[in-house]
Amino acid sequence: MKRLVGILSGVLAFLTAVFGVCLLLIAIGWPISTERMQELIASVRQMPAVLILVLAAFVLIAVAVVIMYGLIGAHFNRKTFAVLEKNELGETAVSFATLSQIAERTAKKRSDVLSCKTKVCAVGNSVRIEVRAVTSPTASLLELTHALQNEIAQAVSEQCGKAIGTVDVSVDQAEPSSGRA
Repeated sequence: MKRLVGILSGVLAFLTAVFGVCLLLIAIGWPISTERMQELIASVRQMPAVLILVLAAFVLIAVAVVIMYGLIGAHFNRKTFAVLEKNELGETAVSFATLSQIAERTAKKRSDVLSCKTKVCAVGNSVRIEVRAVTSPTASLLELTHALQNEIAQAVSEQCGKAIGTVDVSVDQAEPSSGRA
């Protein structure tokens, strides 16, 4: 959904810029000869409607630029790394993708976890790892969720050298197969 909104906003910004440029070109009477251009420039000074049209074109172009800048800025300002340490030399960070891989690999080591998906989110200066696992029908859900939380937190701590935020685990139990075809 966010991607669709981004695409539509980009198209809207582009169309707004094109419309603004077209209005500006119409207002100044382009393409025409230089003599005709001089006549139009002289008449523009006498016609407030054309000045309003030019002003509207500039406003539309400015709005398009602001929308495009907002889209680009939002993309580049998105946090995708967790800072592990800051010192006089700089900072040490680990990517969210790496944290996600650690959590997923740790969860899949358990025989009662059939599949899982992970998501890493920034929460203030900390990081939250969300794990959604599908378990075997015989697994004890409460024991499994606690074990997954502890194992993932420990694996992240061991591999990154620092505990990172919280680990939220959601489990779904797979339906037992009936053995019928």
